[in-house]
Amino acid sequence: MTADTAVRLSEVSKAFGTGGSALLALDKVSLDVAPGEFVCLVGASGCGKSTLLNLVADLERPSAGTIDKDGARVALMFQEPALFPWLTVTGNLELALKTRGVPRGERRSRAGRLLDSVHLGGFAGRRPHQLSGGMRQRVALARALALTEDDAGEGQGTVLLMDEPFGALDAMTRDLL
Repeated sequence: MTADTAVRLSEVSKAFGTGGSALLALDKVSLDVAPGEFVCLVGASGCGKSTLLNLVADLERPSAGTIDKDGARVALMFQEPALFPWLTVTGNLELALKTRGVPRGERRSRAGRLLDSVHLGGFAGRRPHQLSGGMRQRVALARALALTEDDAGEGQGTVLLMDEPFGALDAMTRDLL
C-alpha cells in the first residue's frame, strides 16, 4: 500500500451463512481511500453499506479478499448511539479515552473539549436517558472522535467510519455539525 492510501479494499466479498442458503452481502468490492478523503457509500437499505463498514472496522471478517488499513486507527460510529446508560455523558467519553490509554488526568479535559465540539458542553453530567435522540447521537459522535485522536488530541492517521450518523438529528443541527 502506498502513502497516498489510507484504506484499500481488494476484491472483498462477504457472505452470511453457508451453502445454498448463504446471503452474499458484498461481492468483489475494491476501493482505495486516500488520507483525508471523505467518502460516502450510497445505496438502498440492505445493499451492504453497514456490512462494508463493519469489515473495515474489523467487527466482521471478509469471506474473500483483503482489507489493508496500513496500521491506521479505526473508529466506527453506529446508526444507534449505543451509550452506556449507567454512565454520564462525560463518563461515556472518558471510557472511550481510557480504552485508548489516555491518562486519567487528561480524560476530563479532552471529554469536555469533545462535548464542546458537538455543542453539548452543558450536558456533561447528564445520563443518556435525559437526552434527546439527537443529543445521544452527538455524544456517540464525540465518542467516535475520542477513539480517533492520537496522544496530542489530533485525528491524524485515523479512519472515522460513520453509519448514518446524522439520521436522528434535525436539519439545523445536521448543518451545524
